[in-house]
Amino acid sequence: MTATEVTILRFFRRFQVGPAEMLFLNSADCKVGASSFTPAMRRLIEKGIVVKERPDQAYSLTYEGYRLSRSESVQEPVAKPRAKRKLQRQK
Repeated sequence: MTATEVTILRFFRRFQVGPAEMLFLNSADCKVGASSFTPAMRRLIEKGIVVKERPDQAYSLTYEGYRLSRSESVQEPVAKPRAKRKLQRQK
């Protein structure tokens, strides 16, 4: 799965979209370029993960897509804790 495909599935996950629930999204919503969004969405549709719905920019997840969107491979990366910096006393 490409990085753009994972980003799209994360978008579904962020809004807690279940199977057969419609979500309106586009490349700007997912913060990816249109040149990578369209082919990625096409691949997700061809794989049976996403379904293109009737209104423009409307998509829904299949049951397989929902399972994938909830999987660990699609989870947002966890930010590493910041290192504590020593405070220097002023003299």
